[in-house]
Amino acid sequence: MWDPVGEALRRAVGMSDMAALLAAAFRFPEDGRLADALVDGSFLADWEASLGDARGAAAVEDERLIGRCRELFEGADREALRREYSYLFLTPGVDVPVWPYESCFLHRASVASGAPSLFRTRCALDVERQMAEAGVASASARTEPVDSVFLEFEFLAFLHARHGEALRREEGSTNAEGGAPDDAGPALWAQRIALFSREHALAWLPRFMDEVRERDRLGAYQAFASLGVRYLGELEADACMFEAGKG
Repeated sequence: MWDPVGEALRRAVGMSDMAALLAAAFRFPEDGRLADALVDGSFLADWEASLGDARGAAAVEDERLIGRCRELFEGADREALRREYSYLFLTPGVDVPVWPYESCFLHRASVASGAPSLFRTRCALDVERQMAEAGVASASARTEPVDSVFLEFEFLAFLHARHGEALRREEGSTNAEGGAPDDAGPALWAQRIALFSREHALAWLPRFMDEVRERDRLGAYQAFASLGVRYLGELEADACMFEAGKG
């Protein structure tokens, strides 16, 4: 028997896990854990399991993508990842190959003159506002702009997880004797996912991923970007569904 709530819950869990993996992928590789996970296959195993939760049956295209990423991850080590990350995202001055902050990325995309601003931009402030409304406060807000690629992925992981928790509570209260669903919990979190996706994540991350794939010299970040594109496709589908009131 088809269980629509159970399917939605599994998808929320899978989407949260995929976003969390991408957050880890686009953080500066401080230690060797990320490189180890790429080489021993655990990163891709977690990705495949998460995508399975979100999508259900695996598609041939996904199997090909995972196979290609496996090839690109071969031989990855911490120092190589650190060098490439620094080149792509941390080059001093304004000549950063790919800005990892939404405000800066959109500043360059608009062909605006001058150096882009960090931290207290209109874009960053709106990201911070949406995070605060969802009950999130970034512990690194004073040292890392909240509109960084990995903090936005972390926020998306949080939103998906809370959506899943609300679905679980609603299912439990509906099944309880004399119970009723808790408020509009799932609908509220679905609305927040759709809003943040439209106003922020989907407004720049697809182009960000394209630029990373174009400029990466190592291969590993090309793979991360391809996985990012795959997740963003699913996020777009969720945003459309939630906007239609089907969350």
